[in-house]
Amino acid sequence: MRRIDFNNNFKGFINKEDILVDTGILFALLNEHDAWYKTVNKLFDNFIFNNNDDVLFLYINPCIQNELTNLLDSNNLTKFYNSKYPQLGVTKEEVENIEKNSISAIEKLINEDVLLILDSNKESSLKQLKLYKESGAADAINISIVDEYGISFLTVDNRLVNNIVKRANELKNIQNIFYTNPSYRTY
Repeated sequence: MRRIDFNNNFKGFINKEDILVDTGILFALLNEHDAWYKTVNKLFDNFIFNNNDDVLFLYINPCIQNELTNLLDSNNLTKFYNSKYPQLGVTKEEVENIEKNSISAIEKLINEDVLLILDSNKESSLKQLKLYKESGAADAINISIVDEYGISFLTVDNRLVNNIVKRANELKNIQNIFYTNPSYRTY
């Protein structure tokens, strides 16, 4: 397992690399008001969308899609921005546009096979039951799937990255963890 900061001398992904894309990455990619928006969009522009040389296989799972749609629900977004970041002044109309445009973008990414669906299996489900207490339910699903299929993981959740590294002896099949540090957040 290698930890790779995608903002520190990053040269790109490995050709034909399989990567589970975490909820926070997709939320930032789709939402210009997110604190990770600029750095995640730079990553996608430079190494995913405009990369004609290498083939990447980007995955989500039903749990990630569920988390994402819950976050994008305009009622939840409104509460989030009003309570945590009122200084941003995100309007009700902007929130509704974020939801509508994001759902449309996710549909397009899935329909065009940019985002592939990777689901749990018996082995990853059993591993998830061992990981959920320390990692949390959703993160345990993602970690167990990444480990089961021996793929890489893309996230901005540093707590999760540290948790994975701490449990490296249990998660020997994870290839790469792509992350960055909070200094790249805009607020």
